[in-house]
Amino acid sequence: MIAELQRIADRLGAALDRPVAIDDTQLRQYVYTYHPSGNDPAREQAILRRHAGPDILRWITVHRAPERKGAFLLPANPTIGMTCPRWAAVARVGGKAVAYIWVQVDDPELAESRRRRIEAAAASVAEVFQRQRHIDELRSLSERESLIRLLSDDTEARVRAVERIADADLFRHEWPAAVAVFLPVSGTGAGLGEAERASLSAALESVRMTLPARQTLSLVRQNHGLLVMARPDDGATPRHTLDQRLAETAREKIELALSATGPFTVWAGVGNACPRLTELVASYREALRGAQVAASLGSMARTVHHTGLGVYSRIAQLVNDQPEEVVLHPGIRLLIDRESVGAPLAETLEIFLDNAGDVARSAQRLHLHRASLYGRLRRIEELTGLDLGNGHDRLVAHLELKLARLLRLRQPSGMDATGAASTGAPTLGDS
Repeated sequence: MIAELQRIADRLGAALDRPVAIDDTQLRQYVYTYHPSGNDPAREQAILRRHAGPDILRWITVHRAPERKGAFLLPANPTIGMTCPRWAAVARVGGKAVAYIWVQVDDPELAESRRRRIEAAAASVAEVFQRQRHIDELRSLSERESLIRLLSDDTEARVRAVERIADADLFRHEWPAAVAVFLPVSGTGAGLGEAERASLSAALESVRMTLPARQTLSLVRQNHGLLVMARPDDGATPRHTLDQRLAETAREKIELALSATGPFTVWAGVGNACPRLTELVASYREALRGAQVAASLGSMARTVHHTGLGVYSRIAQLVNDQPEEVVLHPGIRLLIDRESVGAPLAETLEIFLDNAGDVARSAQRLHLHRASLYGRLRRIEELTGLDLGNGHDRLVAHLELKLARLLRLRQPSGMDATGAASTGAPTLGDS
């Protein structure tokens, strides 16, 4: 696109024998031409910085440049470095301004033939943008279709998707890649509407614009967005650390973008890097599970890597697909029911098990005398029928309590031993 814009500017500059520039609507410079007559200070600064200053932007706004039709004169303003006036025209696509053409002149008078040349050049610029928009839309559609297939359960579809990505040169498929999933949770309980998904998509695209080309892919699904990140293994910094940092940056941008549409908290999960792109679905599942676990637990860390989920990673695999079919041990369920009316037995048992049965540490954590803790543990055994001196029963109790947290069957007022706190997030498996 830049080469085409340069040709348009060169032809117009030669025809008018004047300096020409083409900028975007924020006055960031696409191309410019050289002319022996020189530049005024404003043009020199624009060329050096690749964009005009805020004073120039305000000046064109005062003169209603974005709304002008056909060629128009922008008067000189020596106080902001514009010692020469400009003839200009706006290039539009679908009625929306996409670029400006500027012609620096000495004389504000402009012959009709030259006016027509400037307007024709603006029309040519619009055609370039229209073609580029069509190319971008096709590329975006190809990315989306390829990524959907890449994350499917169909092995053959994944292989074909990688071939398509390689043929179209969409992504660095030869590098290890990982997935980050972003799960927005509304404070009102509402799902993602069209406006929210558009904001999510725009935020992901803004993150991609800050990174080298062909190192990311993105996709917005029904209730979450995802970012695929490719990078070579350099061994200097652990891969999961780099991925988590980028995911946290993206999460913050997404949360900021969604704040305009309502109260959203965004949780992010990051999967392990896969050496082959055909295996990317595994990283996606890990990342989605991480985001769901973080949202279900109300974890203090809103961006979590799969390696940091600990036992919750394994437990989540048991309940992720059909959480409604999970039936808790009746004794543990009884403790949880009593917890809802203020009885602290479920919390006592969880802290005792988190501390590997260490009575001294558990009593200290609970602010209890050891004798009181022993009393509670006996009461727990009576109510549940479990023998806390038996390793198998301890395992059952520990797993059931962690499961209850993921399913949000418990509403603790504080935080558990893993650092989780209560929130209004959906349960694991919600979509």
